Amino acid sequence: MTVTTPTEQLWGSLSEPIHADAAGVGEPVWKDNAYLSFWDADAQVFGTLHVSTSPNAPSARRARFSVSLAGRIVEIVEPLGEGTFSSDSIHFGLDGNVRVDHPTVQAELVNAPLFVAADYATNALIPALVPGKPLQHFQQACTVVGIVTVDDTTVATAGHGMRDRTWGFRDEAAQWAEYAGLIAVDDSTFITAMKFLGTDGTLAADGFVIDGERSLSITGITFARNAAAQYLWARLELADGTTRLVTLRSRQAGFWVPMGPAETDGPAFGTYDDFMSLESDGRIGGGLFEQGIVHRVA
Repeated sequence: MTVTTPTEQLWGSLSEPIHADAAGVGEPVWKDNAYLSFWDADAQVFGTLHVSTSPNAPSARRARFSVSLAGRIVEIVEPLGEGTFSSDSIHFGLDGNVRVDHPTVQAELVNAPLFVAADYATNALIPALVPGKPLQHFQQACTVVGIVTVDDTTVATAGHGMRDRTWGFRDEAAQWAEYAGLIAVDDSTFITAMKFLGTDGTLAADGFVIDGERSLSITGITFARNAAAQYLWARLELADGTTRLVTLRSRQAGFWVPMGPAETDGPAFGTYDDFMSLESDGRIGGGLFEQGIVHRVA
C-alpha cells in the first residue's frame, strides 16, 4: 500500500483546531471530537480511537482506544484535559499521526486521506442544539498503516479506515432518540450513510457515495437487520436516481462506544460499533455499522 505522509493541510477540514473558548458556563455543552476507526481483515486488527474535549463540560472530556487484535479485545478510557486531544496514554494528531502508549497496549499509526471529505453540515441532518449554530461534521476515508502491540504480541497493519471531526453544541441524548450509521471503504469507493430519529419523532437520512471522480449524495436509506438487530444489508437511494446495495459478508469485531457522562441516573445513549466485511457493486471491502439508542428506564 502506498502511504502519503499526512499533514494538517492535507487533511483540510478534518484538521480543524480545537475551539478552546467556544462556550462558557451556563451554555449548552460544546464538544470538539476527533475519531478514527480502522480495520485490516488480513492482519485481524480492528480499532477505534476517539477523543472528545469541551470548554464548558468536564464530564464530556474523554479519550478512548479500543482494539481487537487476533480476537483479543483491549480498551483503555482516560480523562482528557480541556483544549487538548492528548491524554496520559493517547495522542490524536490532527496531522494524521496517532500514538497509544499504555502498559496494556501500544500503537503507532499513520492515517492519510482518500478521496474527498463528506460534509454532513451541508444538509443539516443533525439538528442544531443552539439555533443558528449547527454542529460541524466531516468524515473522510483513509489508509491506516502502523503497528499495534497487546502484551507481548505485535502486529503490523496496513488497512483502511474512516476519520471524523466534529465541533459544536451537542447533546446526543437530548437531540436523538436513535440513529444508525454505515461506513464502507474499498480501494475505489467510500460510503458513509446515516439515519437519525429525532426526539420530536422526525426521521432523516443523509450520506455520500464518494469515489475518485465525484461525491454523490444519498437521499434515502433502508437498513435490514436480523433477529438480534444486527446489520444484514443497506439499500441506498442516490441523488442520480440509482440504488446501491451494501451487504454483509462476515462480522469481524465490535465495541461499545461511550457517548455520554461516565455515570448517570437519567437518559443514557447506548452505542455499539460492529466491524464487518462488506460487498457493494461487486467489490469487497471493510467497514462498520454503528447503532445508538437512548435508554430511558432508570
